[in-house]
Amino acid sequence: MFWTRWVNKKELRKYRGKPVILAMNHRNALDGPMLVIDVWRKTNFWIKGELFNKGFGRWFFRNLGGIPVRSSAELALMRDSQKILQKNRALVVMPEGHRSFNADNNLKIQNGIAMVALHTGIPVIPVVTDRPFRLFRLTRIKVGTAIDPTRFLVDGRMTKDGIAKLGDLVQYQMQQLLVGFSKPPRQKRWQTEPSIIGRGIVIHNGKLLVILRHRDNQEYYVFPGGHVDPGETLSQTCAREVLEETSVVARPFRELYKFWYEDHKHHRGDGWQTFMACEYQKGEPQPTDAEEYTDPLRRGGTYEPVWLDMEAVEKVDLRPSFVKKQLLKDYRKKGERLPFPLRKLEDVKIK
Repeated sequence: MFWTRWVNKKELRKYRGKPVILAMNHRNALDGPMLVIDVWRKTNFWIKGELFNKGFGRWFFRNLGGIPVRSSAELALMRDSQKILQKNRALVVMPEGHRSFNADNNLKIQNGIAMVALHTGIPVIPVVTDRPFRLFRLTRIKVGTAIDPTRFLVDGRMTKDGIAKLGDLVQYQMQQLLVGFSKPPRQKRWQTEPSIIGRGIVIHNGKLLVILRHRDNQEYYVFPGGHVDPGETLSQTCAREVLEETSVVARPFRELYKFWYEDHKHHRGDGWQTFMACEYQKGEPQPTDAEEYTDPLRRGGTYEPVWLDMEAVEKVDLRPSFVKKQLLKDYRKKGERLPFPLRKLEDVKIK
């Protein structure tokens, strides 16, 4: 009834008969049980503790291999997970703690998976699905490269910095696996065709043009950009959006990164988000007369266009995070020498 196809399953076979932690993206309630069934080895998985409150749910999920996750019983969760791994079993964890749909999910991965991995020294393997499990439909499962947690220990001990770095690496590898892998979903009722967003990457004198956002008690940075208007090309959109949002004139000339995203929040339509390299021409970042700055009824928080030193990019919350990491990797190799070589994020098809 459920059909699956594995990509790079050989990475899992290396740990046959050995303990391993599988970090999986969470799309619907079937993720953990389906992976337990399809891995064909003794496997347990973390699952929301509320599902154990009733008799049938407690019986069903416990026999399936579920381990309840409750905020009031973190020590018990760690103890149970350690016992499972000592039996050379696989442990499936959805590290974001709730369902996610986007290729770039800006929510931070929780510390639980990193703490278990560092405490036990068991490798973590990222695993992602291209879409939610459904009856009579094929779902692909992609396996990433194993991560050795012991290299994040300091003198054999677990530290806060090590937990954060391991969590960031797990999140980054999961996002990299998702890019270009998730299938575009069926059109929604409110959606007639895929949406297209263009964003500009402008680097000038060792600084990156970004927009500082304050929203919902969060401070983060984003790349300038927006939706492609009817009759516009992607290059025209990037140039227009950069000018409208930052007052900087730039010339887009090459696509760098592209991924499919699913808009479950604003309902503007799912589609492609493309980042273009732009050559700086003139102007300094400052607020404009765009609606982001002038409409007092907008609930999107505040906007402030700024130059961000490239050395500081790694330390700030620049979204999408996996685009930030790929950009830093390219920048360290090529510096400001433009154009960058055409760099596809993993499995991205530039169309």
